[in-house]
Amino acid sequence: MDLANARRRAAHMAAKPTILLPDNERKRPLPLAELPRICQKSTITLRPGDLGIKDKLHQDRHYPTPNWQDAYKSIRANTEGVNGRIKGHHIDIGDPMKRLAHGRVAQTLLTALMVCLANQHILLSWRQAHDRTEEPAPQDTTTPDEHDPAPPEADSRPPPRE
Repeated sequence: MDLANARRRAAHMAAKPTILLPDNERKRPLPLAELPRICQKSTITLRPGDLGIKDKLHQDRHYPTPNWQDAYKSIRANTEGVNGRIKGHHIDIGDPMKRLAHGRVAQTLLTALMVCLANQHILLSWRQAHDRTEEPAPQDTTTPDEHDPAPPEADSRPPPRE
């Protein structure tokens, strides 16, 4: 097995979580009535407090309901849009060839810089779309030959340096 290939390494049977059953249960599974209650049902019901410390992950709004969509649809669309820009072909945060430094700290710093660059791109494109100020036309338009001073003479000196 090629250990350098992350995909093959993750697909290997040794990398998968397994539960070893005793030989007597593996060869002859228990009848449904003898299984624990949790194994007899196809679904389970969780009540508030059943998750213990993971209860903080609970959402008050149920996933596909209109109430959930009103609360999270715009946030999710914004997040997906930013992720698309960061992973797009200009910056491509997922391509390790764009951040060749070795080490986790260097990779993290380079990734943070790439995200900052993506934010600058987003702000620049917003300004280009929204900051359309009309430049007033100049009042006296002159032709290039009118009122132009004579070119400097060849023996003139450059301006003094400060």
